[in-house]
Order: sequence, then C-alpha cells, then structure tokens
Amino acid sequence: MLALHEQLAHPRAQSAPEVQPIGWTLRPARSSAPLRALAGEALAARFRSWRGASGRRYIFSIFDRQSCPAYEHVVAMIVRRDPDGERRIMFIGDTGCFPELALARAAKEIPVAGEIEFHLHMLATSRAERNAMIADLAQAGRS
Repeated sequence: MLALHEQLAHPRAQSAPEVQPIGWTLRPARSSAPLRALAGEALAARFRSWRGASGRRYIFSIFDRQSCPAYEHVVAMIVRRDPDGERRIMFIGDTGCFPELALARAAKEIPVAGEIEFHLHMLATSRAERNAMIADLAQAGRS
C-alpha cells in the first residue's frame, strides 16, 4: 500500500509504455542492413541490423503485423517498407510492462500505405540501456 501511495504522490515514478512517433527515414545503406552472417540462409529475412549515431549496431528480429509477439521491456520499432525496399521507421519505443497496449497504440497510428514490419530488439537488459539505444537510433535518423 505504501508503494502505491508513493507512486500517486510522485507520478513521474510511474512506468507507462513509451512509444514515440518520430517519422524520419534512415538511409538503408548506412543505417539498416541484413545480417551478413545469415546471407543466403532461410532466416535472413527475419533479422536486420540498424546503426545508431554512435556507430553501434543493434540487431532486431522482424515480425509481420499478425505474428508480432508482445514481449515486455524490449525496444520495438514499427517500420514501413516501401516498394523500392527502403525502410522508414514510423515509431520507436520501449514496450514497458504493457506491450500489448504499446504495440496496439503505435500500430493504430501507422498509415495503411506500404508494408508494415515490427522490429524488436530483445537484448537490452535495462530501461536505461533501452532508452540510450532509442536515443542513439533517433539521433542517427535525424542526422
């Protein structure tokens, strides 16, 4: 009960799903690439790396709209794939404790045009690490 009282007294301490619209296009050759280790393999289409402004690469698993799992505490990106193969990140955020709500809210705001992919990064072990990664990828998209 005391913990609930403290959360109500300090609303910033509450954890809510964070999904942020950003609407920028990353250059595919520099920022997004298939994994070379899987070239020619059946799983190649299921994984992609994205490069942040720091130069660090982040590995994401790719899911379609119907098969995207609702994992807690992962970095989720909703990506539109254009007919020319260019990928445009529409939303990026931490799924938090309520991934179904975070993903549903983000997917609801995505324009219907184009093929939609969900890219999930499941290797970040803390909220601070996920936030740093989101900031790194967002900075890469704006530069």
